[in-house]
Amino acid sequence: MKWGFLVLGLLLLVLLQTSAVPAFEILGVAPNILLVMLCCWAVVRVEAESLVLVPLAGLLIGLLSFQGTAESIAAFAPIVLLAALKGVVSSGARMALRTEYFWTLAIVIVATLLHFTALAVAVVVAGSRIAWVSALTDRMVPSVVVNVLIGLIVYWLVRLPTSRPQPRVI
Repeated sequence: MKWGFLVLGLLLLVLLQTSAVPAFEILGVAPNILLVMLCCWAVVRVEAESLVLVPLAGLLIGLLSFQGTAESIAAFAPIVLLAALKGVVSSGARMALRTEYFWTLAIVIVATLLHFTALAVAVVVAGSRIAWVSALTDRMVPSVVVNVLIGLIVYWLVRLPTSRPQPRVI
């Protein structure tokens, strides 16, 4: 039952990202709410959910937008790897809420940069030319800023309903 709700929610988010979000530009770029939500989800929720939802999001966005499916899956794949580093950094212990919050925002920044780079490389491989300097200054940097601003809010929308395991007292 839980998985049905997660997949349905993901499908609705992908539909929102592909249809409505591009009309609401901030700083000249459309926010990538799907990417931000996946980053927050990967850090806050259990790893098994991310391992399913992130590739599924890449598949759905590839099927429902102008991006190719392979590029979309490859562009979202680093989210799971970056979130897995949380366990390495915290040595398996529960991360403090403040640390987790900043860790999530750092993942949003890195994932946005990697997502932009993966899609830009796919465009170049397809035979088009990119003016890299203007792409970086006009698209990548504003995208990072906008996604971090969105992430400041989305993190709490994911964190608040998610229970944190309490430490066992012996």
